[in-house]
Amino acid sequence: MRGNVLKKSRCGRPHKLSYRDARAIVRKVEKNPKISAPKLADQIATASGKKVHPETVRRILRSGGYNGRVSRKKPRSSHL
Repeated sequence: MRGNVLKKSRCGRPHKLSYRDARAIVRKVEKNPKISAPKLADQIATASGKKVHPETVRRILRSGGYNGRVSRKKPRSSHL
């Protein structure tokens, strides 16, 4: 049976975003840590045409080592 490729059934739904898309999301957050997940989801929708839920963006960021907190700017010390 040369040349005959059967489609194997797979378990679960395939990923909506590729590995490359996920890396691009993490890169955007590295540039601007204060951007929100809904804004990132909108940017993905306009750039690639893939409509993504903000929770999907959050899941990708968690797997990239980020969580839902951004460090606060400390006030300048005036007693120097």
